[in-house]
Amino acid sequence: MNRTDREPQSAPHCPWGVCSRRSFLRYAATAAIFSQTAAAQDLLAGKPAPKNIPRALTTLAICKRYDYPTVRRALAAMFDELGDVRKLVKGKFVTVKLNLVNVGEQHVQGLPVAMTVVVHPKVALAAISLFADYGAKQIRIVDQLPYRGADAEAFARYGYDAKEFEQETNGRARFINTRNAGEYKKYELVKVPYGGFLASAWEVNKTYTETDAFVSIGKMKSHVAGGVTMGMKNLIGVPPSSLYGDDLKNEPDEDAVGYRSGTMHTCEQKPFTAVETYTGKSVLGDHGVNIPHFIVELTAAFPIDLVVVDGVSTIQSAEGWWLRSIVSVARPGLLLAGRNPVCVDAVGAAVMGFNPEADHRTPPFVNGFNYLTLARQVGLGDNRLANLEIGGVGLEKAKFQYLPTYQRAS
Repeated sequence: MNRTDREPQSAPHCPWGVCSRRSFLRYAATAAIFSQTAAAQDLLAGKPAPKNIPRALTTLAICKRYDYPTVRRALAAMFDELGDVRKLVKGKFVTVKLNLVNVGEQHVQGLPVAMTVVVHPKVALAAISLFADYGAKQIRIVDQLPYRGADAEAFARYGYDAKEFEQETNGRARFINTRNAGEYKKYELVKVPYGGFLASAWEVNKTYTETDAFVSIGKMKSHVAGGVTMGMKNLIGVPPSSLYGDDLKNEPDEDAVGYRSGTMHTCEQKPFTAVETYTGKSVLGDHGVNIPHFIVELTAAFPIDLVVVDGVSTIQSAEGWWLRSIVSVARPGLLLAGRNPVCVDAVGAAVMGFNPEADHRTPPFVNGFNYLTLARQVGLGDNRLANLEIGGVGLEKAKFQYLPTYQRAS
């Protein structure tokens, strides 16, 4: 594919030169918080965060099993408590980013990945069917999956039945594998509003920008570089393999299916984006620096309108089946939801028994930076527990002490 074919698309009326969402519907609210360069400078200097940091309610529910009616009732009550989810999706194109990591066939201690590592299909089905009931025009179910071929077949490897989703949404749900440009043929270049520390922009499948509402459905688990995984870390799966993948040689490749360790974890290779997007400030080999900053920059570039977290059955002490003996199964029996991703992730960290304000390189962020503090420093949301509103069953009833992420060699 030549460079001309890959020229990113930019929309005309955005103050940062490109649009994320249709005409970057939320840029006005974001602009009040960010300055073009000061936020990145403050991040380096450790200066105080902006004064008017957004906050929103996070609601918690007990949900012990993946029984579809039970999960759906729990989420319906949670969305009602949040108050404006119906308005968010009614008449809208909704994009739902799932956390489906790596290959779908691997098990943890005999349990399938949906019970341990990835979002369970019943959680996604319950949320998406509610969006359909609330009047969503279309719901696009997306992630970057390491499979070629039909999109629905890729999701089926994780237990997602396209017919079931079509039936529960009256045909308004659609699966899209965003590992390359897909049907759009061209990519969208989306700038980080505050300029970015490690990345100034991301080049992505246009499904992430041709939408009216963006929902992140994550899995509550530990992570070596991020400390914890919930709604924000889920966005690490947005950049496509075709531009950022480990299996690329010397140019973009629409057939690529590789993970993005070299470009996003160790930063030992640059992505093949149409313009230079990396600042050169990444630390080679140190995923504890690179991943937390990328989490924040992706969340700034792709504002999340709603977070749902699957904490019914998951893992702790590490992030995936590939770490074998240091991974253990956890059964918190919980669901989390909220409108501000920093607040949700901060409450989730507290539910796991961790301090969401913990210093960099201390548990659970033992291997690197506390991405929640970085997010507050650039004005995305608040991670200070005393400032956060928690609904549903409340923090004390929801607490489930996780094992910390063990420090280990990269």
